[in-house]
Amino acid sequence: MQTMTPQAAEAAGYRALTTEYKIPEEQWMMDRVLADMKRGGIDTVIVSMARGQEIWRRAPHSQSN
Repeated sequence: MQTMTPQAAEAAGYRALTTEYKIPEEQWMMDRVLADMKRGGIDTVIVSMARGQEIWRRAPHSQSN
């Protein structure tokens, strides 16, 4: 799983999906969210914050008809 800074993630088109997980106490919750995102084929990254880690996702490209 790719880890980014908030600035790099935002520049790459990612937006926060979760609030900060306190590691290691909440690692199990973060792992479950990441597994769900992987199963859904959703583009996600881990963003290192001051007090923990967040999961950010990139919105799918919308198609106009």
